[in-house]
Parts: sequence; C-alpha cells; structure tokens
Amino acid sequence: MNKEWFVFKGSHHVGPFSIEEMEISFKEGAISAQTLVWKEGLEKWEAFSSIKTFHFIFDPSLEGMSPPPIPNIPALPKFQKNTHPEIPAFQSIEDDLPPPVPLDAILNPSGDSKFSLFTDDKKIKSKKWTLVAGAFIFIIVVAWFVQNQQNAGVQLKIKGLMPVYLEKLDQMATKNSSHFEVALALSLDGLTLWGSSNYPGVISTNIELKSIPKRVLGIDDVTVKVKGQLVDHIGKFNRMVLADGSKFLPGEYKVHIEAYEIHFLNRNFRSLSSMPFFKSLNKTYVFNDKTLIYSGTPREFEKRLFDYSASIEVEILKPYQDKLERIQTFESMLNEVSQSYLMILDKAKMGKNISLFEAKFIKEISPLLQVLVVKANELSADPKLSAADIGPNAIATYRDQVLIGKQIGELASDMITKTTVIKKLTEKDKSDLKSEFDKRAKAIKVQIDMNIKKLEAQIQKISR
Repeated sequence: MNKEWFVFKGSHHVGPFSIEEMEISFKEGAISAQTLVWKEGLEKWEAFSSIKTFHFIFDPSLEGMSPPPIPNIPALPKFQKNTHPEIPAFQSIEDDLPPPVPLDAILNPSGDSKFSLFTDDKKIKSKKWTLVAGAFIFIIVVAWFVQNQQNAGVQLKIKGLMPVYLEKLDQMATKNSSHFEVALALSLDGLTLWGSSNYPGVISTNIELKSIPKRVLGIDDVTVKVKGQLVDHIGKFNRMVLADGSKFLPGEYKVHIEAYEIHFLNRNFRSLSSMPFFKSLNKTYVFNDKTLIYSGTPREFEKRLFDYSASIEVEILKPYQDKLERIQTFESMLNEVSQSYLMILDKAKMGKNISLFEAKFIKEISPLLQVLVVKANELSADPKLSAADIGPNAIATYRDQVLIGKQIGELASDMITKTTVIKKLTEKDKSDLKSEFDKRAKAIKVQIDMNIKKLEAQIQKISR
C-alpha cells in the first residue's frame, strides 16, 4: 500500500496513510467529508470530499473502480517525512475555498478518542494539549495587556474644544468605574459633538438629547438624535438629526444613550458571532445623565442665560401677551352679541322688533369690532411680527383674530336679516333662530378658546 496522504486533525497533521486506510477511517467516522487532507503534489490542503481520488467512497456506482490517475503536475521540492505545506489561514465561511481550519478546534480540540488510526501516539497528544493550553493563556494575557494599555495610555488630541471640556473628556476616558459612562462636549464652531467613555473597545451608540425647559437659550422644546461609534474611548459625531424643535438651542440637555459593544473576537472572526458562547461576549449598555451642550465655558453660558431671561418679557413675552388681551376682547364682544340678541328675541312679538338689537350693535359693538379687526390685519402684515406667525410653530396668529372678528360681525348681520323678514314671530320661529345662532356662536367660541389656551401655555412656558 502506497502511504502518501496526510490529515489535519486538531492542531496538528498526522500521516501518511494509504487510500484504503483513508476509506476505513471515513466509514468509522474518524474523518468527515470536510476534513482537510494533503499529499505531495497538491498546492494546498483540500477537503476530503473534493479529492477525485476518493470520489468512489461517496458514489456507490464507482465502488471497485480504481482511483483515477494523478494529473501531471510539475514536481514540487521533496518534503521530508511528516512535513506539510503551510496550513491555510482562517477565512470567512462565505468564500468558495475549502473549509478553513476552525479556530475552536485549535482552542478546544475534540473527537480524538474517536480517531483511532491517528491518536495512538501519546507524545503527540500530550504535545497538542500543551500547545493548546499555551495558546489559550497567551491570548488571555495579550487581551488583558491590550485593554490595560488602552486604559492607561488614553491621550486626547482634539482640536477646537475649550480646555475645560477637553479636561472633562479626558477625565471620563481614564475614569475607573464598573458602570458604563459617557461625557459629551460641543466644538467651538458648534458643528461637532465629541464624546468619551470610560470603556475601551468599539462601542456603537444611539444618543438622544432632550432640552431641559428654561435651561436653553430659546423657548422651543428641542430633541436631537445622534448615531456613531466610540473607538478606544473617543467618539466624533458630526451627523446630528433635529427630531423636535425649529433649531438647535445651546443649553442643558437630558442625555439618554443606548450602546452596543461587539467583542474583539467576534469583530475579528465573524463566523464565531453566531455561536451562543461568543455571542454572549457582546454587551449592551444604557446611560442616562444631563449635560451642558454649549461651545463656550459654563460661566459664560450662565451669564447668557441670565441676560436672555431678563430680555424675555420685552422681546418675546410681550407679543404673546398682546395677542392674549386682544383675543380675550373678541371673546367679550361675542358674549355681548349673544346676550343682547337672545334677550331681545325672547321678548319680540314681530321680526321688526329685532331692530333694538340692531341699533345697539351698530352703536356700541360694531365700531370696536372694526377697530380690532383693522389693527389685527395691520399687525399680521408687520415683518417683525409676521415672521413668528408663519410656519408650523405659529401660535394664535393675528390673522386668526381677523377671521374671528369677521365671523362675529357676519353672525350679527345675518341674524338681524333673518329675524326681520319674519312678520309675526311664533315660538317655533324663535326656537329655530336661537338654534342657528347658538350653533354659529359656539363654533366661533371654540376658535377663541383654542387660541387662548395656546397663548396661555406659551406665556407660561416662556415665563422664568
């Protein structure tokens, strides 16, 4: 028997073996179709099932046939007994190459008791376990050393940050804590958010920033969402998405971070990540805090916040208070129109008796109503005021007041006309007129109440 075949098992190769021995080993389960084999003349290790010489083992129709001749391959340099070519490096399982030598077979070999033909040599087995133990210890020592070197040797080299924030990030990066923590700082140009963590490695983060009421330089509620990675303690985030609010406002924010760390073994050997043990090495973190997102110093921010608060009443609060006073006046006029019309209608015998209401409306209510509508129309055209009355964030605009004033005037005029044409008012006529008046008056009242509610809430929000 010509013994020329070598088999890779565990962390070493064994052989040589004849074709007959290889067949017996396969049938006994000592080797499988995916076992790597080699003989002199092959350029690399191949899967057992891919060698044409052994196809008769897998195809019963070829049983008894002699193995096909070895193709004429240029002669390779002579190998000494038990020598072999370089074992292929670990490759992705997606490649079209034969299965690589599995990493877990090196770290934790198994199946040797089953491999009767190749494991008789106790010295080889002892040597194998010694190498495995040494490799495992070496990996642990290297991982420990790298992690501690990262923690001890963090040096922040970030440009465009105030020294106070650079120190803050540096302290977080070197902080010794069992809990995952993150510090954030805004660059001087306000375009980049920097972060540092007390944990090393590559950590993917989802960051949500929510403004703290009355602690930002503005009146909007702002929500900012940021995605990125912290690599060896440091992260640079320049893709921030505004989820709520008209613009980003410098100030204090509540911070909520959800993070995910992929273990370095899973990063470097992706095929391992599907195994439960290695998958369990990945970690998730949650961090909540509040922080100042401002490019200047904390002291400068407090001064700006104080000055901003002092100017709120003059620059921001006054227009909303003016709108509230005006819309409340429209409410009073609607109430006056309702009381007068319904009271006179209740006593009227004929339709022309409603002239008493008409006289009061023309003399007392209409002049003031016209003044309010004209003024509201002028204010809605004022460039300084109209800017705040345009867009989704507009609140109780002056244009709303113009429409409400016109509706009150049209209500009074229409009801005077409809009542006057009825010569003799019956109880049914009065009931129908009251029903129509109440329906239209309530629709106007709903608009007024909605505007008042919005204005009062905005004033409460702005007031310090």
